[in-house]
Amino acid sequence: MENPLRILCIVNLPWDQRLGATRVWFELSEQWKAAGHKIEKFCLTDAFPKQTSSPAIYVWRQVIFPYRAARYVRRNATKFDVIDCLIGTLPFSKKSLGFNGIVVGRSIGLYLAYGDFIRSSRQRWRDQPRGKFLGRLFYAVTSWLLQRTSDCALSHCDCFNVPNEEEKRALEQRCSGAKIVVQPYGLSDARRAALSQTARPAAARLARKEICFVGMWSVRKGSRDWPDILRAIWNLIPDASFAFLGTIMNDEVVLRDLGVSPGESIRCIASYDPSQLPQLIETCAVGLFPSYIEGFGLSVIEQLAAGIPTIAYDVPGPRHIFAGSESNQFLVPAGNTKTMAERATQILQMNENDYAALSAKCRQIADGFRWEKIASDTIRDYRQSIAHATSSPDPENAISV
Repeated sequence: MENPLRILCIVNLPWDQRLGATRVWFELSEQWKAAGHKIEKFCLTDAFPKQTSSPAIYVWRQVIFPYRAARYVRRNATKFDVIDCLIGTLPFSKKSLGFNGIVVGRSIGLYLAYGDFIRSSRQRWRDQPRGKFLGRLFYAVTSWLLQRTSDCALSHCDCFNVPNEEEKRALEQRCSGAKIVVQPYGLSDARRAALSQTARPAAARLARKEICFVGMWSVRKGSRDWPDILRAIWNLIPDASFAFLGTIMNDEVVLRDLGVSPGESIRCIASYDPSQLPQLIETCAVGLFPSYIEGFGLSVIEQLAAGIPTIAYDVPGPRHIFAGSESNQFLVPAGNTKTMAERATQILQMNENDYAALSAKCRQIADGFRWEKIASDTIRDYRQSIAHATSSPDPENAISV
C-alpha cells in the first residue's frame, strides 16, 4: 500500500468555503483527509491574522502574501511532499525554499484571462466607476505586481492543475515542457444528495416561475447584462420572479443595478452558509449564469444537481461542464442576453413531463463531477509528478517560460 501524501495547500484568500476559489481546496482537503493523506493549509488569514475592512489593505496583503508563504514553507519544508498552491502565491525556486517535493500551480480561473477581461470590460462599459486618481494608481500598481508575481511563479512549478482545456492550451503557449493536468471541480456525494432530495416537484417549480442566479454580483459575472435579461423575460412572463444568491453586495446595490424597486418579485441574499443552498433554490425552475470569465462554475453544478436547468454563457468553464451533453441546449454566446432570456422562457413554459425529463438530464450531467473521484485522480497525477521529479536530474530546469 502506498504511503499517504503530505500536502500543503496555499491560497491568498481567507479559508472560507463560502468563497468559490477557497472552496476548491476546502473540498479537496476533506476528501484527501478521508483517504488518509496529511493536509495542512496556509491562507491569507494565517499570514495576516488581524482582520481589516480596508479594501486597499486587503489588496496589499495579497501582494506581499507570497513572502509570508515562502517564510512558512522554509520553516516547514521537510513536512510536505506536495505544495498545491494558487498560481502566483509561491514565486520562488524550490532550492531557495529548501523544499524537495513537487510544487503544483493550481488555477481557479487563469489570471491571464481575467486580465484580458478587465481591459475589455473597461472599453465595453465605459461608465464604470473609476475612483480617484490615487486610488486608480494604487490598484494599477498592485495589479501589475500581482501579474508579475504570477508570471514569475510559472517557472517554479513542477506541474499545473487547471479546470478546463482552454486554460491548459493557454499555459502550453507560455510554458515549454510543463506537465499540465486538467481536473474539474465537483460535488461530494452527500452534497449532491442534499441538493437533489430537497428539490420541489416539477409542477411546483413551474407554478412558481422563479429564476435563480448563484454567484457574486460583478461585471465579470454579468451584472451589466441582468437588466436586459430581466425585462426580456418579464415581457413574456410578467409573473416570473428572480432570486440572486451569494451576491456579496447588499440588496440596494443589486436593485439599483437592475433598475427595479424592492418588492418587484426579487429576492436577494448577500451571503449564506453552503449548507443552506438546497433550501434556497428548492423552488427555482431555471438557473441563469451570464458569467464572462469562469474557471469552472461550481454554482452551475450545484443547480444542475438540484435538477434546475441552467443556461450559461459559452465560456471555458461552463463549456467544459456541458461538453458532450447537447451543449447548444444549455449554452448561449457570451453577451447574448436575448437568447438567454428566450431559453429561460421556453423552459418556464414547458409542460410537467418535458420539464421533469430535462431536470433528470441536468442531474445526470452533475453526476459526472464527483469530488471523490476528482480527489483520487488528482492524487494519482501528483504521485506521477513525484516519480518524474525524483528521476529527473534537475527538475527545476525542466520547465522554461
